[in-house]
Amino acid sequence: MSFLKHPFLNLRIGLVLENFAIVKKSDKKLWKARGFKRIRKYPIFRYKPSSYEMIMLGVPLNIEEFGLETLKNSRIVDVSTCCGTYGMGGPGFFGLKLQSKQGTRWLNYCIWSAGEHILFDDNVLECHPDYAEKYVPLITFNDYSNSLEKLKNILSDMTIQEVVLSKESIEIMLVDGHETFHSIKSYKYSDKFPEQGGTGKKRNSFDVGDMKDYWLVTYDETHLKV
Repeated sequence: MSFLKHPFLNLRIGLVLENFAIVKKSDKKLWKARGFKRIRKYPIFRYKPSSYEMIMLGVPLNIEEFGLETLKNSRIVDVSTCCGTYGMGGPGFFGLKLQSKQGTRWLNYCIWSAGEHILFDDNVLECHPDYAEKYVPLITFNDYSNSLEKLKNILSDMTIQEVVLSKESIEIMLVDGHETFHSIKSYKYSDKFPEQGGTGKKRNSFDVGDMKDYWLVTYDETHLKV
């Protein structure tokens, strides 16, 4: 299928334009069953598929389309603050890798520098180092790898108990192995979110659409492009 005629180009789901996967040709039927279609020419920075690979595009579901009930009892197995790509780098989407009866999925918060707009137990995940003393983020600029690993260890094996979604907010309620409850929250705007490093001003998490448009569920080993 040619680049210009492919139906899954320029999806414009929130910030996301495409959801692509680099797959083995032998797995084509599997990905086709998942709704993906092959594209013969697709620009990926510094990458060219080998003779046994192909690129396929799909359509991610927003959190409401996937189903809030479906997410219940999903177990967190990994965390990333570097989901998504714009070609030469990443927009900083936040992702939870989930394991459930539906298999492995990623729940992605698809906004720029998403960690600055997420609260875990009312603590912001990330902020510009100029504001670290003010907000005390869980993931620190000066010790990024270790603090991210610590957060992964905290979230690992927690399960989703409930998701409460509105047009301007989301709360993901979690429970750990000790039956202690925790939460991941975000809002279109909150005073708890830090200022931006460049402007020194706070910003909305998003300006167009609803919260559901920015939480996308994707298959493992796929990528979101802005």
